[in-house]
Amino acid sequence: MMEILQYPFFQRALIASVLLGFSLPLIGVFVVTRRLSFFSEAVAHSAFTGLALSALLMTPAMPTVIAFAVLVTLAIVLTLHRTEIPADTVIGVYLALCAGAGILLLGILQGYQPGLFQFLFGDILALAWEDVWLVAVMCAGGVLAILAMWNALLRVSVHREMAMAMGTSAARVDTLFLVLLAVMVTLSLKLIGIVLVTAMLLLPAAAARNLTRSFRGMAVAACVIGGSSSVLGLYASYWFGTASGAAIVLTAAGVFILSVLFRREG
Repeated sequence: MMEILQYPFFQRALIASVLLGFSLPLIGVFVVTRRLSFFSEAVAHSAFTGLALSALLMTPAMPTVIAFAVLVTLAIVLTLHRTEIPADTVIGVYLALCAGAGILLLGILQGYQPGLFQFLFGDILALAWEDVWLVAVMCAGGVLAILAMWNALLRVSVHREMAMAMGTSAARVDTLFLVLLAVMVTLSLKLIGIVLVTAMLLLPAAAARNLTRSFRGMAVAACVIGGSSSVLGLYASYWFGTASGAAIVLTAAGVFILSVLFRREG
């Protein structure tokens, strides 16, 4: 178990997975509470379209992907504010739009595009130290932003009308949180891929909701489950010779199933 720690690629993967395992679930508790899981799926699809766009325009991948994801997020927020269409329908419209645009761009691109498939499946074992530093900065920024918005986010998430009556700008809180969520999801894609990033964002928070009764307890439990699932999943991928991202998510899924079986009543 300890001998693998001497390899730099495993050290990098372990540090990055622990950082993501603690930070993504902290945001995930608000995603679960506010029923925004469909939104994170739409952001993941928009990132794939943004990556195809960067390949077509030959621009730097990550800045293009982040910019496109934030643009789609702001378009969703604007549409929600200007119409009375339910949120899940608006998000579904933009998800379909991004999926269609991505398929169209893939058709225009010529030849094999390995970068696109890396974003689909991720490869945490292939991270360089520069990537680990990026993850550290991203996670620190994300956690600090959530802590700074904590009280306002909690008020808007639990009782929106009361929060507005207390002077909280629900629209501004919504926009800031959704943009933060879009950036965090987009930056995480290179590590665990489009297919898995949403699950890693939601599973620890969903499991924590089954096991706790207070929101603060749910946040702490989600971070612990996410961090421990990342470490166990990474070691499991080493022992069984499987994909690391999939092993991490399946470990978190196993914790969620256990939380359903041993869910506290009352």
